[in-house]
Amino acid sequence: MRIAYLVASNTLSGGLRVICQQAEGLAKMGHSVLLVCPDRQPDWCHLHLARWEASPFQFSKALETAEIRVATFWNTVSFAVHNYSGPVFHLCQGYEADFSFYRPIKKEIESAYAKFTHKLAVSPHLVTRLQTLGYTPVTYIGQTFDALEFQPPENRFFGRPEPTILLTGIFEADVKGIGDALLALDRMRRSGAIFRLIRVSPYPPSLEEKKVFMADNYFNHIKTEQMSQIYQQADLFIGPSHPEEGFGLPVLESLASGLPVVLSDTPGHRHIARSAAEYFETLNVISLAESVSRLLADEGRRQTLSRLGPIEAKRFQTSNVTERLLSVFTKAL
Repeated sequence: MRIAYLVASNTLSGGLRVICQQAEGLAKMGHSVLLVCPDRQPDWCHLHLARWEASPFQFSKALETAEIRVATFWNTVSFAVHNYSGPVFHLCQGYEADFSFYRPIKKEIESAYAKFTHKLAVSPHLVTRLQTLGYTPVTYIGQTFDALEFQPPENRFFGRPEPTILLTGIFEADVKGIGDALLALDRMRRSGAIFRLIRVSPYPPSLEEKKVFMADNYFNHIKTEQMSQIYQQADLFIGPSHPEEGFGLPVLESLASGLPVVLSDTPGHRHIARSAAEYFETLNVISLAESVSRLLADEGRRQTLSRLGPIEAKRFQTSNVTERLLSVFTKAL
C-alpha cells in the first residue's frame, strides 16, 4: 500500500512526533509510507523505513502516486483532496476551530473539516465532538506511544524538602491551561509553599508569562531523550489542559515515567490516566492549588500514583494504532 501523509511544517511538536510514529509503524508492516512537507526533515524525527519528501504539496511526486492520502492538519486538507479520486483521511489530534487562538480563521478551519474526508481521531471525546458537528465518518484510532522512551527511574525519591513541579506546554495557547497553573503556583508560593518549577515549551518564555510566575528552570525545543530525564528528576506533573485539548502526550509520558500527576478533570485526561491521577476542577485555580498542595503533602499517595502510572501507559501502543489504520485504509481501497 502506498500511503502519503501531508505534513504542514517541521516545527517541533508532539503532533508531528505522532505522525512520524504512525508512518514508521506502517512502514514496518511492509507498506510504502512518505511524509510530504514543504520543509526539510527535522533532525529529531528519526525515520528508518518511512521516508520524508521535502516538497511543496502541489509538486509532490509521492502525492501523485499515493493510494491513500492523510491530511494531518486543517490547512493540509485542501491539498489532500485536490485533483484526487482516491481515499483521503484527516488525522485529527484536536478540533482547531474550538481553540480561541484560531478564532480569526475559524471559518477557514470549519470549511476544511466540511470537505469529504474520513476523520481519524486519537481520543474518544474527539470522536464525539466531530460526530456532533456532523463531520463524519469518524474512526477512533488511538494514540501511538513507545513506553520504552520514558522509563521510570530505578529509585524515585518522594521525600524531598523542596519538590520539583513540572509544567509543559505553550503559555499563549490557552487550551493548554498554562496560565491557570501559573496562577495556582503563585497562590501557593505566596502562602508559603516551598517548591521548584520546571517549565518546558517549544518557545522561550514570553514577557506575559514572566509577569505571572517565573520558573526556576525553563527549557525550550528539547528532544525526547532530554525530556525523559526531566520526567525522571521531577516530583510532580501538572496537566491543566482545557476540555478542547485533543490528547495530552506529556500526561502519557509522565505516567510511563512513574511521575505522579495532577490533572484537570476533562474527558481526555480521564481517558488517558483513569485512576492513576489526582484531578482538580477544570479552569478553577483554587481547586488546582489545593490539589497540588494536598498531593505534595501526601507521600503515600504519590507513591501509589507512581506505581499505577506505568500500568495505565501500557494501554497505549503504536502497534494498536497501525492495525486500526490498516483496517480503515484497506476498507477504503
